[in-house]
Amino acid sequence: MSVKQNILDNAHSKGIQITPLREQVLDIVLQLDGVIKAYTVLAQMQRVSDNVVAPPTAYRALDFWAEHGVLHKIPAVNGYILCSHARHDCGGHCEHASDHHNSSFILVCTECGTVDEQSLNQEWAALHDAVKRSGFALNEEHVVLTGICAKCQ
Repeated sequence: MSVKQNILDNAHSKGIQITPLREQVLDIVLQLDGVIKAYTVLAQMQRVSDNVVAPPTAYRALDFWAEHGVLHKIPAVNGYILCSHARHDCGGHCEHASDHHNSSFILVCTECGTVDEQSLNQEWAALHDAVKRSGFALNEEHVVLTGICAKCQ
């Protein structure tokens, strides 16, 4: 079964409505690598549309997929990344997939835009506990680290 079909089947099983526009954005997102910028998605949408597509249209569809666990919205890089769990069916082997979506270390290469999502459960738990003990309430639970990937070094 394809990645797209897994995502759509999962959404349908949860009663989530997938409009043609949302499906179009999903198709675009699945073709992109690294950081996904809304204006890249918008440009691709406009290539196949007979009408002008307004920027909020792309942002709303991207936010929809972020709300449902397919994307991570990463303000630090002004974009989105495809959740590593969206590329496969986590049913039997990723028992903490929903926790992972909200608590991951995301490595972003500043040279080529490559993204690597790490689920470092023990490290995340230690960081989360330390933050909690300090009395600080997190707005987001992603740690984004920027640097230069092995390929670009």
